[in-house]
Amino acid sequence: MAVRVVWRFLLLLLHMLTGIWLSLSIHKTQLTDGKILPDPEPVARWSARLLRIMGIQVVTHGNPPKEPGLIVANHISWVDIPTINSLTGASFLSKDSIRYWPVIGWFAIASGTVFIRRGKHEAQRVSAAISERLLEKRNLAIFPEGTTSDGSKVRRFFPRLLGAAIDTHSPVIPVGLRYLSEGKRDTRIPYTTGRSFFLILLSILARRGSEVHVYFCDPIPSSDCDRRGLAEAAHDAIQAALSDT
Repeated sequence: MAVRVVWRFLLLLLHMLTGIWLSLSIHKTQLTDGKILPDPEPVARWSARLLRIMGIQVVTHGNPPKEPGLIVANHISWVDIPTINSLTGASFLSKDSIRYWPVIGWFAIASGTVFIRRGKHEAQRVSAAISERLLEKRNLAIFPEGTTSDGSKVRRFFPRLLGAAIDTHSPVIPVGLRYLSEGKRDTRIPYTTGRSFFLILLSILARRGSEVHVYFCDPIPSSDCDRRGLAEAAHDAIQAALSDT
C-alpha cells in the first residue's frame, strides 16, 4: 500500500506540472466581462487523467448533454469537480476559498470557475457571471445544496442561482453522483465538516480503486418553471435516479 501511495503521489505531482504547462499553452477565449476561459476539451482530458491517477473509475448512466446548459448536481466531495468536468467540460461556481486549495484550487482557476465572495452586490455579480457563461454556450455546473453531504441523501436545493438559466433560456441538466468502494457507499470520500482534504486524498491514493457513478438525467427546459420549480424538478430527478439503483 505504501508503494501505491508514493507512486500515485509522484504521478499526481507530475500531472500538476503538465497542468501548469497546459494552462499556459491551450487556446483561450476572452469574454465581454474580461474573463479569459480556456478551451474546455484539454481541461476535461486533464481531469479524466487526474481521476485515473487516483484510481477512480467513472461509470456513466445516461448520456452527457448534447447542448450546453446549467448543470446542477448533488455535492459529496471535491472529487465531484474533476468528475463532472471530465465528462462535460463544465466550469463551476464555487466559494472563493477553493482557489487556494492544492490541486483543486489550481484546477478551479484553470477551468474558469466563478468564485463567490461575501459582499455587497455579490449575488448580482454571480448571476451575471453565470449568465455570461451560458450565453457563451458553455456548460456551467453548480451545487445547489450549498454544502456537501455524506452521499446518503440529496439535500434541498436552493433555487436562487437557477434564475440565470431562465434569463438565458438555457436548459437545466440534473446530474446525480454516487461514490462506491467495494460495491458499497464510499464513506471515506465525502468532504464533510471536520474532514481533511489531505486525509481524503491519502485514503484515495492508498486504496486499490473506487468508483464514481454519474447519472445524467433528462434536461429540464427553463421556460417550463420558475426558479423554485426548476430547483424542485432537478432535485426530484436526481433523487429518483439515485433511488433506482
